[in-house]
Amino acid sequence: MIRYDGLAVRPLRESRTVWRVPEAVRHARRLTRRTLRSWGAGEEADAALLVVSGLVTNALVHAEGRVRLDLTLVHDRLRIAVADGSPRTPAKPADIGWEATGGRGILLFEAVSTAWGALPVSGGEQVRSELSPAR
Repeated sequence: MIRYDGLAVRPLRESRTVWRVPEAVRHARRLTRRTLRSWGAGEEADAALLVVSGLVTNALVHAEGRVRLDLTLVHDRLRIAVADGSPRTPAKPADIGWEATGGRGILLFEAVSTAWGALPVSGGEQVRSELSPAR
């Protein structure tokens, strides 16, 4: 439990395995939209869906094994985390040409997130993005 302004605040959490199927990103977006709506955090939906799409896509393209999507809301902060089996943490590309079909995910996360990063977890890595309505 987290203390916020002297009051106990229980984080809201939703976690799901993202299966390697053609509709995986769509399912992850649907889960995110539905979860945010049920939490009363719909104002964060656009940025959250953008981040979920990017993180889940990257995990499915660049890693093997299971992919896990975790959503956590504490007061006005939404944390989106995607864990996968890759031992490599994402690196910001040095230069992206206009014709490139990929490589913009990290730039996107930086633009819409109040904070983001990657850390090693058991069997792989977890990439996180934190969003706030004030952003």
